[in-house]
Amino acid sequence: MNRYAFVPTFSQTSFLLVTHVLDTEGGAPTTSPDGVQGNWHDVTAYSGVQVGWKVEYFFDKGLVFTELTYEDHLTLASIYMQQRFDENTRRLMFNPLQCKVDLGIATPADEAALITYKRYIIAVSEVVNQPGYPSTINWPATP
Repeated sequence: MNRYAFVPTFSQTSFLLVTHVLDTEGGAPTTSPDGVQGNWHDVTAYSGVQVGWKVEYFFDKGLVFTELTYEDHLTLASIYMQQRFDENTRRLMFNPLQCKVDLGIATPADEAALITYKRYIIAVSEVVNQPGYPSTINWPATP
């Protein structure tokens, strides 16, 4: 049995993450999952490698697969939080609910939607108070 780990080519951090692990009797997979650019790496000798592990390249050692540290989890949590804030901001730019409320032209549905977005922003910012943060985060549902 051989084990392969898929590592995307791009990351928003200083390290890469294993996104898929495949145990197979055959050779290395030839297609990228979900159309993502990256590479499959034979990790049979490192049977503990799991999805979400950190991947770093060292000149003298090659690729090294390790579990995330507390600091790594903090980095990822910060990135994921910022992504949610940015996504929310983009949505509100194309549907300026606050402007409608400010101008007195908002419908009750607009007002309710704005409140939902504001609650979402608050919920995202409060994930830092969850037990298990930053390694385990229960992200709020996107409105």
